[in-house]
Amino acid sequence: MKTFLRLLTYFLRYKSRIIGGLISVAVMSLSDTAGAFLIARLVNVLQQISDLVRRGEEILVEVPFEALGRMLYSINIRGYDESFQLIVTFAIAIVVLIIVKVVFVYIREYLMSSVQQKILMRFRIELFDTVLVLPVRYFDSEKTGRIMSRITNDVNALEQSLYLMVEIAQNVVYTLIFATALLYTNWQLTLFTIFIFAISGIISRKFGDRIRTHSHFLTNTLADISSFLQEKINAIRIVKSFTREEHERQSFRKKVETNYHHSMKIVRTMAYLSPTNELFNTTVTSLLVVFTGYLFIQGSMTIEAMVYFLLLMISLAKPVKALGEGVARLQKTLVSAQYIFELLDLEKEKLTTAAPRVEIRRGDVEFRSVSFSYAPEIPALENVSFSVRGGEKIALVGPSGSGKTTLINLIPRFYNPTSGGILIDWIDTSVMSLLDLRSQIGIVPQDVMLFSGTVLDNIRYGRLEATEGEVKEAAKQANSHEFIQRFERGYDTEVGERGVQLSGGQRQRIAIARAILRNPKILLLDEATSALDSESEQMVQEALGRLMQGRTTFIIAHRLSTIQHCDRIFVLERGKLIEQGKHEELLRNGNGLYKRLYSLQFQDEPEAARET
Repeated sequence: MKTFLRLLTYFLRYKSRIIGGLISVAVMSLSDTAGAFLIARLVNVLQQISDLVRRGEEILVEVPFEALGRMLYSINIRGYDESFQLIVTFAIAIVVLIIVKVVFVYIREYLMSSVQQKILMRFRIELFDTVLVLPVRYFDSEKTGRIMSRITNDVNALEQSLYLMVEIAQNVVYTLIFATALLYTNWQLTLFTIFIFAISGIISRKFGDRIRTHSHFLTNTLADISSFLQEKINAIRIVKSFTREEHERQSFRKKVETNYHHSMKIVRTMAYLSPTNELFNTTVTSLLVVFTGYLFIQGSMTIEAMVYFLLLMISLAKPVKALGEGVARLQKTLVSAQYIFELLDLEKEKLTTAAPRVEIRRGDVEFRSVSFSYAPEIPALENVSFSVRGGEKIALVGPSGSGKTTLINLIPRFYNPTSGGILIDWIDTSVMSLLDLRSQIGIVPQDVMLFSGTVLDNIRYGRLEATEGEVKEAAKQANSHEFIQRFERGYDTEVGERGVQLSGGQRQRIAIARAILRNPKILLLDEATSALDSESEQMVQEALGRLMQGRTTFIIAHRLSTIQHCDRIFVLERGKLIEQGKHEELLRNGNGLYKRLYSLQFQDEPEAARET
């Protein structure tokens, strides 16, 4: 119910269109009611004419028109010509009512559908906006495929929820108007009918509860399938290199079969519901035909009243049946809405604050007793303290899992310290807006991510308002301009998904050009040359050298030969800063971790040189 009511608030934002649509539904149902009245009145008139003709008497019939027990006017017809004219008039009136109904059908469809599409558009925008401002920690624990499933599969299912909610509202209007007309015709039979249909609603509710339970499992299996596909497609080269095609085929088959079984449970439940409602409504209608027929034979009901009542009863049965099935189907689709709201309600990062804008001028960075844990009682960093002057080049080394990546991720506040503080230019980063902080920090990762689009678009991502001339200048500084010019379309060359059309060295240099264009005061580098050939490495190193000039730089070093000229080297082990100093100073510490790492990495170098 909470999910349903929350969805209703989205409809209320377009209440004028909703009201217009419901008024259209009311006009349509009133047209049907008036049509049933005209048909019943016509049957009565024809019955009177038939009786007069059979007895050989002159045709003289009074046709009264009443509303709420008051006579509005009456028509007196005499003879065959006037009788035929009256029949033609009734036929024309019925056609006019149908035309009116058709016009309002269009108005209703347009208004209601526009509301549904606007709400869907709003949900897609809100979901993507939410994903953009979720903290990095969320993406560490949540599979990408599941997030994609929320924005794709669940939003598609939500479209059904919106459609069903509109349909339910329309059927409620139909039911109220037809039931009101029935009460006016014969209130005893109408109350009996309402009581019977209430039982039908209880039955539909029971079916709906079962459908909702199965739908939870179904929605989760769809998310699992999306997550599985996203993961395996991204890693297709690994799958092929290990010849695991058959293994993945069987794994996917199991997930699809699980999804199929839950789908079929819902299908079976719905398959039971529809004929149950059909049988129930048909039985009720048959009983009412018997009752009204009995009243007609007893003289308690006229032929006109009987026909009018039965026509309205048949008209009422359709929306009541649709209401029961619609509520049951809504139980299924509301599960997706519930998952969407869970995503929208997650804690979000606040990119901006009311504090004045902070401009990083020097680039001094200080860690004061910083500790951080990804999980309780498992510290990734423990009581780390250091100060870095603006413009210094700091290398971070240490074994895998020592906390190097965690340390540089804390600077742009991808994560917040568990304790301690980080200061830039003597300002605590916790009081800086994320927008101010991150807009003045540049990051060049080892695994470069390029977006689908052109080379120009990917470089300009560093500063969207940059001119084409500024983009080309950044590319020249990054040693990218020459190879870009060799492409047939130059800067308009499509790089492909994740930059697959480019070599590793080309991707790295475009990422460096992007960082140069951003012109950050602080630079974070995950050494980008470890997987490159010698020529590409040299070009990238030259570009990095230009990029680091005048900027405070933190470099995660995998190859110690690339950091010997850094101003200082920080050595981490098990989340603690255990050594720091220049390359030569650290090598003089014979028992130090840096000395051991350096010896392990270069112990075979003399022998290799001799072989060369």
